[in-house]
Amino acid sequence: MDNGFRYPGEFEPQTDVFVEWVPFAEPIKGYDAWAPITEIVRNLMEEVTVHINCCPTVAGLLADCKKTLVDAGIDIEQIKFTQFDEDPTSFYFRDNGPNVMVNDKGETLVVNPSWSFYGRYGKNDGLQNFSRLAGVHAAVTLGCTNIVDSDMVSEGGNREFNGAGILMAVEDTEVRKRNPEYTKEQIEAEYKKIWNVEKIIWLPQPLFDDDDFTQAPLDFKEDGTPIVGSSFAAHTDEMCRFIGKNKILLAEVSEEEAASNVISRENKRRLDACYEILKNETDLEGNPFEIYRIPTSAHIEYIQRPGDDLFDYYHELVGDSFKDGTPWDNEGDLHLFAATSYCNFLVCNGVVLGQRYWQPGMDEAIKVKDAQAEEALNKCFPDRKVVMIDSLALNFAGGGVHCWTKNVFIPSRA
Repeated sequence: MDNGFRYPGEFEPQTDVFVEWVPFAEPIKGYDAWAPITEIVRNLMEEVTVHINCCPTVAGLLADCKKTLVDAGIDIEQIKFTQFDEDPTSFYFRDNGPNVMVNDKGETLVVNPSWSFYGRYGKNDGLQNFSRLAGVHAAVTLGCTNIVDSDMVSEGGNREFNGAGILMAVEDTEVRKRNPEYTKEQIEAEYKKIWNVEKIIWLPQPLFDDDDFTQAPLDFKEDGTPIVGSSFAAHTDEMCRFIGKNKILLAEVSEEEAASNVISRENKRRLDACYEILKNETDLEGNPFEIYRIPTSAHIEYIQRPGDDLFDYYHELVGDSFKDGTPWDNEGDLHLFAATSYCNFLVCNGVVLGQRYWQPGMDEAIKVKDAQAEEALNKCFPDRKVVMIDSLALNFAGGGVHCWTKNVFIPSRA
């Protein structure tokens, strides 16, 4: 790219954050997804201009959103509300929201990748093109009209930038799952061009339970009932984040956890492979990265039964069988693991919004993990306020604090 454009690291100053208002109040009965979204908004109000996007095809969603915020004591006059007609289906604004690059002249450039709803459909076909257009529309509302398109499919949650010439992404996701028609070399060349980076750090695989759940069950219960993941994102932001130009936070599985179940064991294998790569990497000046660790979250199981909305939705995505040949049981209960992660936090100027999971009645070990994660974030961000959001309902809806938000820096608005 010309004119020195770069994608800022999320730990750098920000001016605006888009928040996607969850289209359904209770993704699972008894779990209020609007409560954590409200707390996200509350904690961002003094940091940036908050934009809340409400899916236009969900009847009454905008009015419900405003009422919920007013009832929570939030001044909605300070918030900018959006409803993009081009975007009747998008939920996770992190992934298809505006990708704004900046330069030292105060200029902006918007990168507009292709979109395939996480590899589910043909890229830019029908509704996929609408979702792609919504990100551009959001950028235009911020005054960004210099736009470059790319044929490559890529989601915001799988891109981590250090703000100084390095992009980090999951290779299996970008190459095999999203852009199988291109070689790794072609993808790398395109990414270096559109993102104006000199180096790409490829992490081999995502977390096991963040991988495409349609491929195969994560494990089986003693009676043969499959345990299924609830994500097909396969993103970097569930396991590894840049927390500074030269600092990386990577999830970690203990030896004890790895010995306790097959899912943790596979996660440890994948994370250890990431660590081996990262410990031998350097920034563009040749300095090794400081690598911090944070626990992986507990496996929180929930059940969907035939007739439940998510049961039918997952059945539609899987079909009659998983890709490994395991048949779909259309009569039995569906045992799912929530898409939980302590790495799915949002950094925004003076605040870090983390995730916590323990609820009354849960195993106390989950509360211990929550405390360990909060301690890790405080260590990584000593000069910022760490707020742990009760995000389980958001994760039941398929994404976390980072997934439902999109941070932007616009020099002219600083």
